[in-house]
Amino acid sequence: MSRMFRQQDGFTLLELLIALIVTTAVVGLVFAGFGVIGRTEDRNQQMIDRAERMMVVSQWLGRKFDTLRLLVRQDANAMVNFFVGNAAGAMWVAPLPEQGNDGGLYVFRSTPLRHEDGRVDLTVEVLPYDGAAMALDWGHSRRATLLADVRTLQWFYQDGSTGQWAQQWDASMRRFPARIRIELADAQGAWPPLIFALSRAR
Repeated sequence: MSRMFRQQDGFTLLELLIALIVTTAVVGLVFAGFGVIGRTEDRNQQMIDRAERMMVVSQWLGRKFDTLRLLVRQDANAMVNFFVGNAAGAMWVAPLPEQGNDGGLYVFRSTPLRHEDGRVDLTVEVLPYDGAAMALDWGHSRRATLLADVRTLQWFYQDGSTGQWAQQWDASMRRFPARIRIELADAQGAWPPLIFALSRAR
């Protein structure tokens, strides 16, 4: 009887090992759960940040295209449209009210900026509009980055009379495109196409 009571006073080594294994497993599962929650929150935050970037880029370009001015400029001895575009970007004239007292008409040029390490940014350069005979001296322009680390960048222009899309819109054409479509991709993949209707071009 005394041996039985002594055995029931404490845990055996086997019981302690089993308890330790169970405790370790539970703690591991708890920390794994926290890790999953942390990774999910990181992914959700990345998705939110990406959606905000899409909205900022789309809204900014949309405002500039909505207020696009149908102006011409002197090129050598000919008058051509101020709007010109290719697969990499476009040039147009629109107001820039964000400049406060310096607001007014500006010439915009959207182009890819290539870095030495291979990264490409979508940038916008602006020059104050100074009439049809102004010199386009982009060395004195102000530049801002619309989207950093762009993986895909393709511009398309729709002819309003034919409905056809092209990646070249020459300044000598007598009309402006009806729509602009921009296809972008970042490090997380392709964006939905950005499509802008040029209401003033109709």
